[in-house]
Amino acid sequence: MSESAEPDEVRGWSPAPDEGQAGTVLTKDGQWAYRYKDGAELIMMKMPERPAPA
Repeated sequence: MSESAEPDEVRGWSPAPDEGQAGTVLTKDGQWAYRYKDGAELIMMKMPERPAPA
């Protein structure tokens, strides 16, 4: 899950919609969360800031 961009290009990565899977997920209300194993409780996390497009 890496991303790369040209020096003047802004790109971003978004997690998959939450379906009970492990890893970083996007909740139905648009927040990012992390689940350490399938079916575990979500750990809410702050969405990373992205630079504004020029």
